[in-house]
Amino acid sequence: MFYKKVNKKIIFIIFLIVVLIGVWLVLDLIKIGPGLPPSEGMPGWYIPGAWQGNELSCTSLFPKISPYCNAGNYSGGKFINVWYFDDESKFLKGETTLYEYLEEKGNVSHQELNISAELLEVIEKREAKNSWSPVYGPYSFNATGYISPETSGYFLVYKNSFLKDREDYFIVYYGIRGMANLTEETPELKKLIAESYYMANGEGKVDGLKLENKKGKGNFSSSLKSFLHF
Repeated sequence: MFYKKVNKKIIFIIFLIVVLIGVWLVLDLIKIGPGLPPSEGMPGWYIPGAWQGNELSCTSLFPKISPYCNAGNYSGGKFINVWYFDDESKFLKGETTLYEYLEEKGNVSHQELNISAELLEVIEKREAKNSWSPVYGPYSFNATGYISPETSGYFLVYKNSFLKDREDYFIVYYGIRGMANLTEETPELKKLIAESYYMANGEGKVDGLKLENKKGKGNFSSSLKSFLHF
């Protein structure tokens, strides 16, 4: 009789553990999203060839703005660097830090890029290989250009690429190493952007780096100086 009670308790404890593990797995799945890797694996979504091993450590050309960062190398000295953020406040802080660094180290510009033709070519190649990747986002968007002695290229920000209610923020740099003429390199970089492009959420956004936070600081500083001067 005693052993039966002990066995029942053991069975109950095992059952309780299994239930708790199941609940934990379900909550974790809801947080991450079905079929999506944890945060450290997210940069690979914007690195062509990442799942085949073409995923390297984050470049040292820029400040460390996220612990979730990887890069990919391509022909002609081109490369992609991806920073991932699973929290908006961390993303905004990283975006501001990066922009201030870019202004200090090189020349920053803003322009519109249209990758419709390049993306169509990528889609046709994928269809020929029976491959597919969602591209529901805009094909024309603002980008942040960057020119420096070490690298030149474009920065893009992808928001909510997977689900409408899921926080996903990517800052992606498409560049070429060394001093380069960005205008001349733009056609090849647009092809690289098209190869990397991923947007499963039709309401997701693609844009350049935003300057609101930086402008806010500047305006406050200017107002303070004017007040003190007065």
